[in-house]
Amino acid sequence: MDMNILGFYANTKMLEQEEMFRHFLCSLSKERQQKIEAMKAECGRRSSLGAWALLDYGLQQLYGLREREITIAYGAHGKPYVKDRPDIHFNLSHSGDYVLAAFAPVEIGCDIQQTTQGTRNERIAVRFFTEEEQQALVAGMDFYRIWARKESYIKCTGEGMVCDLRSFSVVEEKRAHFAEHTLPGYAMAVCFENAVHPVVWKEVVLEELKR
Repeated sequence: MDMNILGFYANTKMLEQEEMFRHFLCSLSKERQQKIEAMKAECGRRSSLGAWALLDYGLQQLYGLREREITIAYGAHGKPYVKDRPDIHFNLSHSGDYVLAAFAPVEIGCDIQQTTQGTRNERIAVRFFTEEEQQALVAGMDFYRIWARKESYIKCTGEGMVCDLRSFSVVEEKRAHFAEHTLPGYAMAVCFENAVHPVVWKEVVLEELKR
């Protein structure tokens, strides 16, 4: 892999078709298939399958590997990584009908948020945003941009939700870099530490991967 960070995203609506769902499910490892099929909610199965199908795609494109050929392990707070391949850094996210898979030469976190309007956003901001973030919100920064940044940050560090979301600001944060992408109804962010890397976003059409 070169020094670019790659963010692959895809719409998963086509996975509502049984034939397409089974095609991508069967391309994954037996362990992953079992975990996906054990999910009770249809939307959860579809989102999980879409995210891991994107991981499979990225592994093929960047490393010549398949998801079924690697071993996924998990950090103390649940962050997945490829066992015995410290050169491979990835992260997955899903929201609504879209999934996101990010690959990088350094530790990476990513998040995608479906944007909706509601009064809960204000309550969430008061509870979880720092003063700087709340000021940025009042000044016009979109709520979901801030939230996607915060989620990507705690996924990058591997702390997950054990981290106090008010202990850091993604507006003033100096220890990490953020890159964002938007499409109608969604906000996306990747977070990475250390040096700045170019970020390339690519939409993947799952139907085309079946051909």
